[in-house]
Amino acid sequence: MNAYVLNFVFDKKKPLKTAFLVLAIGIDIFDVAFLVSAVLGHYVDFVFVAVGIVLTLALRLPTQSMTFEIKYVFKDGLVVTKIYPHKKETLFCLGGDFEIYCADDGKNAELLANAEKLYVYEPKEGLCVIRVDGKYYALAFDDYMLALVLSFYGKQLG
Repeated sequence: MNAYVLNFVFDKKKPLKTAFLVLAIGIDIFDVAFLVSAVLGHYVDFVFVAVGIVLTLALRLPTQSMTFEIKYVFKDGLVVTKIYPHKKETLFCLGGDFEIYCADDGKNAELLANAEKLYVYEPKEGLCVIRVDGKYYALAFDDYMLALVLSFYGKQLG
């Protein structure tokens, strides 16, 4: 069976990420200058090199999680993963024990408010809340993905 995939890219913080990385590169350039100066005999400049390294790490590390992608993959079951530039994290795999609710009609607004949002833009239809292992996730299915999930697991929208 082929896989059916939906992707959602969370890149709202991309300008901030770019600014942090540009600032870190600027600090790296100053670090090189201070390192050359320190090697040539101004040993106090080693302190500036150390501070520069700490600053660049403080700027670079948070950028690792500023942008990510959520991927719904249906291949013999639904698997939802969060993909960062440096790692991939499986949020959940649907099994037999889960509940699915329709959030389009407004009846399940409190479930939607407490659920982790796994889509980028508010869809016109196909918004569902899934309860897996006591956690609530809000997902934006298209019609085909919703039909696959409901028919494969034999569930009804609650």
